[in-house]
Amino acid sequence: MASTTISAPVRGVTHQLSRLSIRQQAGSTRCNKCLSTPFARSITTSTSSKASVTPITTSAGDYVPVVPFEDQTVLATIHQFPSLEPLRFQTYPANHLYLPTRRDILHRAVIYEGDMTRLGTASTKSRHEVHGSRRKIRPQKGSGRARLGDKKSPMLRGGGVAFGPRPRDFATELPAKVYDLAWRTALSYRFRKGELVIVDNAMEIESPSPQLLGDIFKHHEKLRGRGRSLLVTLDERPLLEEALIRMDRGGQALTWEEVDVKNLLELSRVIIERDALRNILLSHQQDITHTRLTPWHKSLIKSNPPSDLESIIGWAEFRDLQVFDRDAAFETQEAIREGRDPKSKDTERQEKTTARASAYESVASKRYELASTLPKSSPQHTDLTISVYNLTAESKALHFQVKTGMPWSEYALPEKRLRGVRNDQEFNYLVKYREKTSNNFPSLQGIDYQIVLKTNLATDAAQTSRTEAEELEVDIAELELQRYNIQLEAALLAAQTDEHYAEAQRLAGDEAMSELSILLAGHERSAMESLERQVLEQEVKMAEMKVRVLLAKKRYGKELDAASRAAEDWRERLDAARAADEVEEDDVDEEGGVVLEATGGEEAKREEKK
Repeated sequence: MASTTISAPVRGVTHQLSRLSIRQQAGSTRCNKCLSTPFARSITTSTSSKASVTPITTSAGDYVPVVPFEDQTVLATIHQFPSLEPLRFQTYPANHLYLPTRRDILHRAVIYEGDMTRLGTASTKSRHEVHGSRRKIRPQKGSGRARLGDKKSPMLRGGGVAFGPRPRDFATELPAKVYDLAWRTALSYRFRKGELVIVDNAMEIESPSPQLLGDIFKHHEKLRGRGRSLLVTLDERPLLEEALIRMDRGGQALTWEEVDVKNLLELSRVIIERDALRNILLSHQQDITHTRLTPWHKSLIKSNPPSDLESIIGWAEFRDLQVFDRDAAFETQEAIREGRDPKSKDTERQEKTTARASAYESVASKRYELASTLPKSSPQHTDLTISVYNLTAESKALHFQVKTGMPWSEYALPEKRLRGVRNDQEFNYLVKYREKTSNNFPSLQGIDYQIVLKTNLATDAAQTSRTEAEELEVDIAELELQRYNIQLEAALLAAQTDEHYAEAQRLAGDEAMSELSILLAGHERSAMESLERQVLEQEVKMAEMKVRVLLAKKRYGKELDAASRAAEDWRERLDAARAADEVEEDDVDEEGGVVLEATGGEEAKREEKK
C-alpha cells in the first residue's frame, strides 16, 4: 500500500515571506536591519535531532470523509414532566443545538432586546411649555444683579428644564440573521452544559397549588442540582402560572412567543416543551441557507393540550376558572387604558364568585355520576363522595357570599376555632356570634341606610301630607321585607353548607366536627322558621298598607280589588302557618311524653300526668 510521509508542514510560508519582502523595501533603516537578519531556524523537511515527529500516514482504505457542520446532528433526550423521566432520544441538527458559544452575538441580542423594551416616556417641560407670564422680572441694567428674563427661565425655581428628557424610542437595529443566530447560540449553550431539558408532554399541573409545585421543584433540584428553572410552554398553562404567582415567581413560566434570548440565559436551567422548541427553531433560522430545512410559517404551529390531565373530572372546569379570572383582569386593564369605565370591584367580584360556584356544582354533579357507578365499598367511591359533598358545600358558601357580601370563613369562623368548641357554653357563644353577624351583613348595610332616610322623610311628610307619609311607609316596609328575605336566604344557604360539610366530615371519620356542623345546621334551620314567620307578617303588613294608601287616594276599582285580594291571601297564609306551628308544638309535647315513658322512671310518669 502506497503511503506518504510529511515531516513538517509549510502551509502559508511563501505568502508570509512575500509580505516580509514588501515590508523590507518600504521600511526604515532600522527595520531593514532587522528584516535582513537570517532566520534563527531554517524551514526544512528533515527531522530535528531534538524533537521526534510522528509521521502521519494516510491510505485510501482508511479515508473518512469530513461531514459538513450543517449536515451533522446531535442526540437530545426527551423527558416526561413533572418526573423528568427519560423517554427516548431525538435527533436535532447541529447548527440548531450545537453551535459554538459566541459571547459577542449573545451580547448584541441582549442589548437589542433591552433597548426594545425601554419605554422612553420620561418627559420634562421647556421654558416654552411652562405656565407663567412672559414679563421680564427686573430691568436689564441698574439693579446690580444678574440679568434675568421671564419667570419661566431654567435658572429659576419653577421654570422650564433646559435640555431635559423628552419622549423617545430607544429601540436599536439588529440584523434578523444575527438575532436568529443568537437564539440558536443561547439554546446551544444550554444544551452543551446539560441545562436544556426537553419534555414531551404539556407542562401543566392538577391544581394551582403552591405546595404541589414546590414539591415538583424540589424533585427537579435533586435530579438537576439547585437553582430555578425557566419553563417554556407551547400554549398558556393557567394552573401552572397561578401556582407560580402564589409562589412569587410570576415570570418563571413563559410561552414560546413571550420568551427571548435574555430569558434563556438568566436562570439555572431551561425546561421546554418539545413542540415549543420546534416552533422556536423554525422561526429563528433565517441565517441558515440549507435547502433541506423547512421555512417557518404560522401554519406550522402545533397545539399541545395536557391530555393526561384532561381525563381528571373537574380539571377542565378549574382551568376555565383561572382563564376567566385572568380575562376579567385583562378586560379591566383594557377599559382603563382606553378611557372606558371599568366594572366596579363589587360587580367583578360577584361575577367571579358566581362563576366559581357554578363550576363547583358542575364538577360535583359529574363526580356524583361517576361515584354512583362504583361499588360503595371501594375507596374511590368514598373519595369521590367526600369530594362531592365538599364541592357542594363550597358552592353554597360562595352563593352565601354573593347574597350577603360576607365570606363564609368570617361568618362560620375558621376550622381551628371551631375545633376548640368543647362544651355548651362555647357552642352558645358561637350561636350568638352568628346571630350578631347575620344582622350586620354588608348587603344589609345599604338597606338599613335607606330605611333611615325613608323614615326621616316620612316623619317630615307626616306634618304636611298624611298620604305621602303612608307611601313612604310602604317603601320602608318593602325595604324591611327585602332585609328579611336576604337573612332568610342566608340562613338557608348556611344550613345547607353546614349539612354538606357534616356529611363530608362523617365520611372522612371526623365525628366531632360532623356533630358540631349538624348542630349549627339545626340552629340555622330554627332561625329560618322565625324568619319565615317575619316575612309573612311583613307581607301582610305591607299589603294592608297598600290598601290604605289606595283608599286615601280614592283609587277604587280593579287596582283596589287586586290589593285587597293580595292582602287576604297573605293573611290566610299567615294563619295557616300559625296553625301548623301549633300542631307541631302539640306533636313535640306528645313525643316528649313517649320518651319519658320509655325511660321507665315513676317520677317522670307522674310529672307527665300532671
